[in-house]
Amino acid sequence: MELKDVHVLLNDQPVLRSINFSWAKGKCIAIIGANGAGKTTLLKVISQLIKPASGEIQIAGLNEKEWKRRLGLVFPASFLYEDLTALENLVFYQKLYGQKNEGPLLGLLEEVNLLPVKDEPVHTFSKGMKQRLSIARALVHGPDYLILDEPFDGLDLQSKKTLEYLLEKRRNHGVGYLLVSHDVRHAFELCEKAVLLNSGRIVHEAPCTSEGYIDLMARYSFLLNGESA
Repeated sequence: MELKDVHVLLNDQPVLRSINFSWAKGKCIAIIGANGAGKTTLLKVISQLIKPASGEIQIAGLNEKEWKRRLGLVFPASFLYEDLTALENLVFYQKLYGQKNEGPLLGLLEEVNLLPVKDEPVHTFSKGMKQRLSIARALVHGPDYLILDEPFDGLDLQSKKTLEYLLEKRRNHGVGYLLVSHDVRHAFELCEKAVLLNSGRIVHEAPCTSEGYIDLMARYSFLLNGESA
């Protein structure tokens, strides 16, 4: 998919400006930037949850509905039903995609270490447990692309390792993802390319290498200190 000269306004204020961005299947890209830089808005535009004020969104060979079916989304809001059990939540979302097969859902719950509590209502879960279930929810339909907005937030060390394994496993099967994270070094470990957002603009791109990390962090530091992009 590709964004060409995309601009987004919220309450008549520019949030994204002149965004040119492409994402090919299987590619894993980190989205870096300070609070308010436009990271979540960019993910929502790519997910087609919000429409740009101007510019083009091109998705080769797919219409909007087909594109959304290829996506798995993890945002800060869990989109879980608190009164349903863990398994019931996954069954509900699986049905939205026209699927009905409990076996893979049990496998997902096992992958996120929630199988022993599959019949417990979500309102009894800790924040970390809800986050792990939200990640499983995003995977119920076997998406080709994952959009991950701070997916490690609220996870303890063991849960972080579990999510890292999940991402590596999907990546090895050709699934790509966009990862927003405030932990830049961690994001570089999990991705192959990073883009830096500042005031709604992409101001820097770097490969996820040691040199790329140093280069991006130098630019990021200048921006955080109020220097011009």
